[in-house]
Amino acid sequence: MRNRRFTPFVLRLAALPLWAAGQAMAHHLPPGMDDVDEFADEPFTAALTHPLTGADHWLAALAVGLVVWSWGRKTGLQSTALFMIAMPAGIAAGRTGVQLPLMETGLAVSVVLLGCVVAGAKRVSSKAALSLAALTGAWHGIAHGLEMPAAAPAGLYALGLTLASGAIALTAGLLATHLPASRPALPRWAGGGLAAAGAWLLLSTFAA
Repeated sequence: MRNRRFTPFVLRLAALPLWAAGQAMAHHLPPGMDDVDEFADEPFTAALTHPLTGADHWLAALAVGLVVWSWGRKTGLQSTALFMIAMPAGIAAGRTGVQLPLMETGLAVSVVLLGCVVAGAKRVSSKAALSLAALTGAWHGIAHGLEMPAAAPAGLYALGLTLASGAIALTAGLLATHLPASRPALPRWAGGGLAAAGAWLLLSTFAA
């Protein structure tokens, strides 16, 4: 009975990436808001809201949480934990000037790769999935650390960003654990949707 109750929620979860493909936006702010200072608000509050306004960020967090679908609760929690640990580490690295090539492109590619992992997990080892989750968290963190004003309190921002990102991943994992056995194709649908949304984001980086 409980699985039946959760079926609509899981179906909506699987459809979210498909919706995002049509709503894709740049790493920080939607088109038309390029002049908005993301760090003008209180850092902790701004960090809590960013994962909900940056499409690549919440899509990546969603995919990290959905790892639980394929490798079980333990690996799913490890994936989320690594993602959350790597993010503040990346922010600290970015603050010191560490840069990675093609930052925006890499952020979009991370969503594509995570989507492919969710869709075809059995072809990827759990260690590779965990490594990708950690790399994604670090990559996002570095991007934020690089653009953060020198006067901004990095600790508060890192805390808010990590908590919000972790909440998205954990919520996705929680819903995924209620995936009905009669819906085995859902991971493929969700993963394909994530990969499509990431590809849309990737195209938008070249068009910008």
